[in-house]
Order: sequence, then structure tokens, then C-alpha cells
Amino acid sequence: MMKKHTLTALALMTVSGLAWAGSSAASFQDLDTNRDGQITLDEAKKAPEVKDKFTQADANKDGKLDAAEFAALETMPKAAK
Repeated sequence: MMKKHTLTALALMTVSGLAWAGSSAASFQDLDTNRDGQITLDEAKKAPEVKDKFTQADANKDGKLDAAEFAALETMPKAAK
């Protein structure tokens, strides 16, 4: 089961990276500086488009974005400041 989740996460990271590649937005891999498979708010601060939507994207409210939460950013409206 863990292997399936890992493969799914890797696939989502790849897709999200490709989807954002056409813009100036940072990819999941760019922001996950410690390579733990999650993006913290501190890591997200390097990309304003991610930082602004961080709380909205953190679906499970654990203070981190996993690959699926990051991929969902693309379809979210811009967060109100």
C-alpha cells in the first residue's frame, strides 16, 4: 500500500511540475528543498503564488502541502489577502 501511495505522489509531482512548467511558477521539487515530499510554509514563501494559497491548499490542515495538495493549487482561485 505504501508503494502505491509513493508512486501516486511521484506521479502527481511530475504532473504538477509539468503543468506549472509553462509559467514562471515554482515546481513541487523546486520548493521541497529538504526533499521530504512535503512543502512547509517556510518553503512555500519562495513562491508567492504558492504562499498566497497555502492555507487554502492545505486540505488536511497539517501545516504542509503534499504532492496532491500542491497539484490542486493550479485550479484554486487566487487567495484573498
